[in-house]
Parts: sequence; structure tokens; C-alpha cells
Amino acid sequence: MTLVVASVTRIDATAPEERADTVSLPDVEVSASRIARPPTQQQMQISVIDSRLLNETQAVTPKDVSRLIPNVYMPDYGSAMTSSIYIRGLGSRINEPVMGMVVDGVPLLDKNMYDHAMQDIKRIELLRGPQGSMYGRNSPAGVMEIRTLQPLDMTTYSVHGLVSYATANTVQAQASYYGQRDNRQGIKDFGWGIATRYQRTDGFYTNDYTGQKIDDGQQAGGRIVLDGRPSDEWRVTGTVYADWARQGAFPYASVSTGRINYNSHGSYERLAVLPSLRADYTHADWHLQLVASYQFMRDDMHMDNDYTPADIFTLRQTQCQHNGTFDALLRAPKPCAWYDWTIGLGSFVKANAMQAPVVFMREGIEELILGNANRGIQTVFPDDSIEISDSTLPILSTFDLFNAGMALYHQSHFHFGNWHINAGLRIDYEHTRMDYLSTADMNYRFTMIMTEFETVRTRIQGMKAANYTEVLPRLAVSYDASWGTIYSYAAKGHKAGGYNPQIFSTITQNQVMTDMAADMGLHLEMADPRFSDAAITSYKPESDWTFELGSHFTPAEGLKIDVDAFHIQCFDQQVTIFPNGKTTGRMMANAARSRVWGAEVALHYRWQQGDWHGLIDASYGYTDARFIDFNDGIGDYSGNYIPYAPQHTAHALVQAGYRVGRKWLKALSFSAHTNIIGPVYWNEQNDCLQTPYALLAANLTLEWKYTRLELWGRNLTDTPYNVFYFRSMGNDFLQRGKPRELGATIRFEI
Repeated sequence: MTLVVASVTRIDATAPEERADTVSLPDVEVSASRIARPPTQQQMQISVIDSRLLNETQAVTPKDVSRLIPNVYMPDYGSAMTSSIYIRGLGSRINEPVMGMVVDGVPLLDKNMYDHAMQDIKRIELLRGPQGSMYGRNSPAGVMEIRTLQPLDMTTYSVHGLVSYATANTVQAQASYYGQRDNRQGIKDFGWGIATRYQRTDGFYTNDYTGQKIDDGQQAGGRIVLDGRPSDEWRVTGTVYADWARQGAFPYASVSTGRINYNSHGSYERLAVLPSLRADYTHADWHLQLVASYQFMRDDMHMDNDYTPADIFTLRQTQCQHNGTFDALLRAPKPCAWYDWTIGLGSFVKANAMQAPVVFMREGIEELILGNANRGIQTVFPDDSIEISDSTLPILSTFDLFNAGMALYHQSHFHFGNWHINAGLRIDYEHTRMDYLSTADMNYRFTMIMTEFETVRTRIQGMKAANYTEVLPRLAVSYDASWGTIYSYAAKGHKAGGYNPQIFSTITQNQVMTDMAADMGLHLEMADPRFSDAAITSYKPESDWTFELGSHFTPAEGLKIDVDAFHIQCFDQQVTIFPNGKTTGRMMANAARSRVWGAEVALHYRWQQGDWHGLIDASYGYTDARFIDFNDGIGDYSGNYIPYAPQHTAHALVQAGYRVGRKWLKALSFSAHTNIIGPVYWNEQNDCLQTPYALLAANLTLEWKYTRLELWGRNLTDTPYNVFYFRSMGNDFLQRGKPRELGATIRFEI
């Protein structure tokens, strides 16, 4: 566990010189909202990242934060839509995540919103291991809790801001204001805040076909917060968060040439608006928390699906989501000295209207449709062939995806002296449904029997629905002592089941050829009949059991050491499967079972002596994640490493600062930070991998009364490395990691 005590900044308009620097708070102040005990006594591993460490490492997005946590890997590739997450060897490229994300008590229902620019962060907590009993679906490997500044948590009004300039003409600007109002008794009972941000970049990767940068982009957003205490018992907070992003996307290079070279447009645009309302009631030992949210997201993705200069096929995918959540959590007075409990109720609704038209260009028609059809026909009629007159073949697909669920959960806490026992149980019910319509019209003729072109019309329409009930238990035991805590637990987590529309282009493509053969009075045998039926879009929930033994040590003031070892058994593992040959789609299937062995160790030491202060923060994670049983119909990969999950992750940050105490300079500090990742296997065959690599970063900070200047650099050694690999139509592609970045950031607080 990487544990960083939260920093608190007191900003007083009348006495700004009294503003405090980073100070240590009691651990009880830094704990997950649904977990009552302090982190140093938790029966799990929790990484707590404060705002000071975020600034020190120039972390802007959750992907940046993942570099600070052992056995967590969120590669930055593709676009802001691509939020693949791998924790402790588990994860997936598409569909449901293994990690939940919660912002100020609101769970984000779609991982397309995970990659967002953060602002006014108080702290981030990542709970590693299954959190199913308290958080439910899509948290089998962990939950990231993001906490932002709240107006009534501040001493008085405050103004925050920053401007930043970096490599690739990357510009960032943020500004926020928080204020409060006193009632007649002089107590702050109402506060408000407004924040805005903007950033842009020219990009790092060039498409050789166009000669232009392929990953340029802009992002803007902000939030409004109203925070009030209508009485001594109640606190009500309303927030409206908005995020807009428009960027070039998918800088994928051919493995054979090392070049990004494709001819169709690639981009991603997203608009998200999330209003939420949170109410807390506290009286004596009663604590009731109610959180409701509405989550709107609309996005638009353009992709050259073959990533070559040839005119093969393109994809445009649009989504319009209307989602809602409601959670209620109750902690009641202790019925006796050795027992307390928590009970909760959760619900969500997710409605997604998706359109995903695939357009075959002329070369794609000849290679993927005519080529496949004529190879079979010409074995019987060598002098004849099928011809298609269309210059393009659009496959138009629309999907209405609907998910709704409810959950009831309970946690009992027994404590007998130094011993603590926690028993949790959650019952999740979920309904999922997909209404689909896929159409294609094609003009063709068979030269042997047809003189004129005829139109074959393909239409696939229907509905698929399923219901799932998951029972998620957790049992943990711990022993507290003066030197720290030792614990063990067993817990179950799960990823939700559902439907995968991304295989529909293959289903419709196969149906077009089947309909064309039927129109000629022929019967066409499919090479793989699985990919001609909409039933192939369905996949069940994935479940896993985790067994962990760990400890939190506090041997000296300012020093924290965390150690753990874990074992995971994963059942009905959701894996991505590609059909044989040059096809356009991919499917999600419960095709594997796997097991994971791993361990983590972390050290955090903060010290101060006179005008000097410093920080050492380091962690290491090891994961051996392998398939026990996996055969996709092409090969048997049992015993192989699970792809995309790194075996080793490590980070180390050393920071030292000196309080100068002069008018011309208040303080200065310097830090160096390194990340080590790898190896990462890119495919199930384990014959393609990214070897271990190290990235070096540094930060120099000069601090004055109201401002701070940070001069920083990332990947200072300009180390070449890859963050993603995949195969499409028999070709191999990868995305290289970002090169050296240098920048300067000015922060101000008034």
C-alpha cells in the first residue's frame, strides 16, 4: 500500500501568511466513505494519494495516478474513451472494468468517463482487492474514490488556479473560487464553489499518410458546488460537473514498418454532464448518507478499422447515455460495546442508445466479401465469379442497451480487545437487455447466370435479455497492536454480464454472404457458424475469489510500511475473441478460468528537521497471473500468462525541501520519481511482449507567498516503450508511449 497523509491548506484572506504547508492528520481523517476504520487498521490495502503528491508528480488524470500504486496499470493509449484497467493481473480491453470509480460518493456507471481531467482534488483513495460487499458490480479488483474540495470544509474563502505549458504546445489553465456564508450565530452554514479548466495539445504522434499530428486535442470543463447545513444534523451538497473533450485518436503504428500510416479520419469527442445531490444526517451515533445522481454522456468516435493506407473499412460509433444512481447508507448506534453494523441500499439505471455503422470501402468489398465468396465459388465454377457494383457497403447498426439493478448490503463489525472480525454480504440483482437492428443493401450479380445486378437486402433485428443475481460475501479478521495491524480476508467480487455489439459487423457481414447465396439458390457453409447468430453477443458475469494476508506497520513516527500477499481464483473469465480470418468484429466470451499469485510492499516516510523536510514514497507489486483453462477454438492457452497485465510494477519518489523564509523566496523543493513496469505480454500466445522499462521524472518547486513555480519533466531519458498492441486483419499494430516531456506550471492560492 502506498499511504500518503492528506495535506491541508488553510487559506485566509485576512492573514495569508498563516497558510499552513503539508501537515500530518490523524489517520482516521483519511478513510474510504463506506469503511469506518482508519487506513492503518484496515483489513485490506488502501493507497491514499493527497493533493501535494498529485502536484509533485504532475498527475492530471486517473491514468497518471495509477503509476503511484503497486499492481495497478491503466495504460494511456487510443483515446479518452479507452480506459482499460488491469489490477493484480485481472482486467479487460473492452466492456466492463475490474475497478469501480467513485467521485464524491457518486459511482461512475460507464468507464468511458474514467479518463477525465481532475481539478481541486483533496485526495484519492484506491482500495485494492474485491470491494463487492460494499460497492457491488464491476469492483472485483478495487475501487478508486476521488474526493474534491468542498466549500464548508474550508476555513474561509479561497481562490485556486494554475497555468501550465509543456512539450507539444500543451497548455493547461484552471481557476476556482470557494466561499462561505455565516449565519446569525457566526457559524458557516452555506458555501459555494465554481471551477473551470481548459487544456489543449498539438499531440506527439504524426500520421505519415497526412503529415499531420494524429493526437491533437482540446478538453474543457468545470463544476458548480452548493454546500449547506440547514440544521445541526443535516448537511446537503449539490454538484454539477461537466466535461468536454475533442481529440485526435488511435495513433497505432504497424509493427512491420514502425509507422503510423492510414488514410481515414480518427477522432473522439465526448460531452458528459453529471448533476448529483448528497445529504448527510448525523445525530449522536446515527449516520445516514443519501447520494443520488444523473449521468448524461454523449460521445462520437471515428476510426479507420484497418489502420492502413488501403480503403478497407471504417467505423463510426456514437453513444447517448442517460444514467441514474441512488445509494443509501446507514450506520446506527452500537447495540453493545463489541458490535456495530452498517446497512446500505443501492440502485442504478443505465440507458444507452448506440449507433455503430461500419462502412466497407471498395478495397474492403473486394478483399473481405468478394474474396471470401469467390474463393468458394471458383472451386466449382473456375470461370465465373460474383461481382458487386457498389463503391461502398454500409452496414448500419443501432442498439438500445439497457441495464438496471438493485442491491442490498450489510456489514457487521465485531471487536474483542485487539481482535476485529468483519463480515459483509451483498445481494446484487441486475437486468440487462439489448434491442438491435442491423441492415445492409448490396447490389451483386453472378456472372454465370445473371446479366443484371440485383439487390440483396439483409436485415437482422431482435432483442436479447437476461437477469443475474450475485451474492457477494466477505469475511475478514485482524489484530491491532502498538506496532500496527495484521489482517486476512476472503472475499468475492464480480464483473457484470451483458451484450457486446462490437461483433455485430461480423455477424451482418456473414449474413450478407448467406443471403446472397440464398438469393442464387445456393447454401453457404460458414467457416465458423458461431459468428452468424446474435446469441454470440451475450456474456455472463465474471466472478473471482480473493484470499489475502497482509499487515500495516507503523514502527516510527512518520513511517508506514505495508506488506501483503494474495491469491485469486477467477471463474467465467471474460476474454476478447476474434473470429478466424480477416474479420471486422470482436466478441466478449466467458471462455477462460485463471488464477493469480501476487505480493505487494510499500513504504512511506515523511520527515521534518528544522527548515528541512522530505518524503520517501516507494512501492513494488508482483503478479503471476495465468490461465488455468482457455481455448478460443484456435489455440489452447492454458498455463500462459494473462495478456496486458504487467508482472512487475514499482515506483519510487524522493523529495526534499527547504524553508528559505525570505521575501524573495519562501521555500524550495526537489523531487525525483521513477516507474518500472513489465514485462507485459501482448497476446494469449505469449510470443509478443513489452520488456521491463523504467521512466524517470523530476520536479523543482519554488514557492512564494501566493504562488508556486514548478519546473518538471517526464520520461527524462526519452525511453522508448509500448503501451498497447493488437492484431487486426492479420496485421500487427502497437502504440508507443509518449517521449520526453518538459513543462512549467504556475499555481496560485489566495
